[in-house]
Amino acid sequence: MDRYDLQVHTDASPCSATPPEDVAAAATDAGLDGIVVTDHDTLANVERVRAAAPEGLDVISGVEVTTTQGHLLGIDVAETPPKTDPLSVVDRIHDQGGLAVLSHPFDSLRQYYDRDLDDLAAAVDGVEVENSRCVRESFNRQARAYANHHGLSMTGGSDAHFPREVGRAYTAVEGSLTDAIREGSTTPRGHGRYASGHVLTKVQQARRLVGGARP
Repeated sequence: MDRYDLQVHTDASPCSATPPEDVAAAATDAGLDGIVVTDHDTLANVERVRAAAPEGLDVISGVEVTTTQGHLLGIDVAETPPKTDPLSVVDRIHDQGGLAVLSHPFDSLRQYYDRDLDDLAAAVDGVEVENSRCVRESFNRQARAYANHHGLSMTGGSDAHFPREVGRAYTAVEGSLTDAIREGSTTPRGHGRYASGHVLTKVQQARRLVGGARP
């Protein structure tokens, strides 16, 4: 089976310091077959990661959209949806033929979903049930239970903001990633409870605030 990390950030996100070239190298070192570049509310670095990727590493365009509730992954998209309510964001993703996946949906230490959950389940294509930055395993368990209850595809992603995080969680598929999500044949793998990554993220955000320095 091929292994795809469905949530990877570059330095186009304010919480990451990783250049596109280092993202591609980290994905290769982790033995991944592909990644989805999901910077916060921008597609700015997708082509730079793609240009730096070695032959055999599939780089799919993506974005992590900030909604009025939680975060939402748009996978295989060409434009960034506006930041608005999640159902409208899902519609904008689908309008361009992309896939909508709820990102760490019940992690109450970050932005999370607590309203219109049945409507969301009817609209989205999948749920991230293995996010390596969920410091409480119960957050991932709740996401898995929600996906199971509604018969939704389950995905895994590292939510990497730094190279060493890439591949900590991933999605295993046979054949096309996008087809597997649509068909519900994905297998999430990896693990969460990675608290130190959040500490590094706070340091990076502080550095950006005082002058844009990188570690």
